[in-house]
Amino acid sequence: MSIVELRQTAEDEWKAKYQGNHGLYTIRITTAGGKTVKFSCTCPSDYHPCKHIPMIEKAIARKLAGGVKQGNSGGLKVEEAIAKVSAEMLRKFIVKQARYNEDLRNAVFLEFAVSAKSAEANKYSGIIRKTLAEIDVSQDDGYFYEETMEIDALDDWLDKAKDCVNKQEYGEAILICKACIEEYSQWLYNVGDEISQAFSERYQSAPFDILEGVVKHANKRELFDYCLAEMKKKNYAGTVFYDEFHRLLATLALKVDPDTFVALQDQLLANIADKTSDEAKTVLRRKIDFYRRLGQAGKAKELLEENIQIVSFRLEVVENKISKRDFGAAKKFINEVLHDDGKRGHYLNRTWCKLLLDIAQKENDAPAVKELTFGFIKDGFEQKYYEIYKATFAPEEWAAEREKLYLRYDKGDGNKKYFSNSAADLLVAEGETERLLNYIEEHISHDNLVKYHKAFAAAYPENTLKLFERVIVSYAEKNIGRSHYEYVFSLLQKMAKVKGGKKEAADLAAVLRLRHKGRRAMLEILQRL
Repeated sequence: MSIVELRQTAEDEWKAKYQGNHGLYTIRITTAGGKTVKFSCTCPSDYHPCKHIPMIEKAIARKLAGGVKQGNSGGLKVEEAIAKVSAEMLRKFIVKQARYNEDLRNAVFLEFAVSAKSAEANKYSGIIRKTLAEIDVSQDDGYFYEETMEIDALDDWLDKAKDCVNKQEYGEAILICKACIEEYSQWLYNVGDEISQAFSERYQSAPFDILEGVVKHANKRELFDYCLAEMKKKNYAGTVFYDEFHRLLATLALKVDPDTFVALQDQLLANIADKTSDEAKTVLRRKIDFYRRLGQAGKAKELLEENIQIVSFRLEVVENKISKRDFGAAKKFINEVLHDDGKRGHYLNRTWCKLLLDIAQKENDAPAVKELTFGFIKDGFEQKYYEIYKATFAPEEWAAEREKLYLRYDKGDGNKKYFSNSAADLLVAEGETERLLNYIEEHISHDNLVKYHKAFAAAYPENTLKLFERVIVSYAEKNIGRSHYEYVFSLLQKMAKVKGGKKEAADLAAVLRLRHKGRRAMLEILQRL
């Protein structure tokens, strides 16, 4: 595992290549005042930052510390070396070296393509096309392993576009973005879906982010017409590019042609047979958001209410009705779903019932609150809804209701009863410590004891210690292996925290060491108590 490449791409920007366990990773680091302020790595690590970031930071520090002493230049600066070289000699040298050095060749294009002559309408297209064509997308190079791969040359061109924006060279930035969009989309189309999915989607969205930032400096009509014409090409179908075209179109249409944008969405919607599909939702959401940006909130609201077959739209409508205290309309929209012959899933029904409960509480409708909260806790204890449900009963009524609820949770199968977490949770909530102790003892297991012992240990320390001894001895008898001995040790630690438990735990550990003296790992672990 090693650093394959490390180079400085701008004043405070560094890029590195690292050969890791799962392929070649690309690391980017941005510094300010000598400190890292931004970083990224394409490795699959869940850690943030991953181990490669500090590794590259150290390599950067070493490189900076070396300064001009590195190499065989003897401390001579580049400026001094070329000071007396003629322009023609320098030109010939660059041409010769660029012929065999891909990085230098790309650097020349990046720096001087602005003045380059080309027969193409966009002078950057051919350069970017050739650069992409040089990428090796063979399976052996690991493109099928990494979730996202990086394309250094494309990163460089996007950075170039950003640099043009900073220099207020907006026309050049737009040309570069257009070339990146057109050539990269065609390249992805040519290499096929299986390989194209290995590359980061940010290459599809990044050019549009830059274009969004220069809209106010661009010829909006020209850019609008470009998007309308370009997005019709087959290589954009089903890609992020296509959605990004619509995003940019919406921004441009605000100033150029709102009607055309709306008509485009209507045309797309007309071609979608299933108006409940994600595809229909995407188009409608674009139109709704566009109306809002136009300041036409009424039209956006109308469109939402006309398309409540889409769950998220109905939810938005209901929440809006509730916020305006139009509870009758909100309940109508909810009940239409709940009475839809059970076609909706359980999770979604909970969502609607939560909204109905919110309405019932705002309306002080106690019977409705009672009915709805019972629906949430009838099959399993939930602290939040239990408390609301309990509050709907008078104190003298609650004892009987609590017992009914407990028996509902504790229902057995024939003569054999099974442990119910909901029954135990109810006893904890009600503060019935003795009953909980007896319930745990009846259904004793190390898991149950660990989870619930704190609720009764203070009131019944001796009983709790006996239960711990019982489960620890049983567990140690039945389980062999270091991980199991560690668990026995953790049970002894919990036991020691119970009143009077330190001595009991120490004595039990001594018994276990004697009883299982052949288990060397257990003896070693229990010695730590």
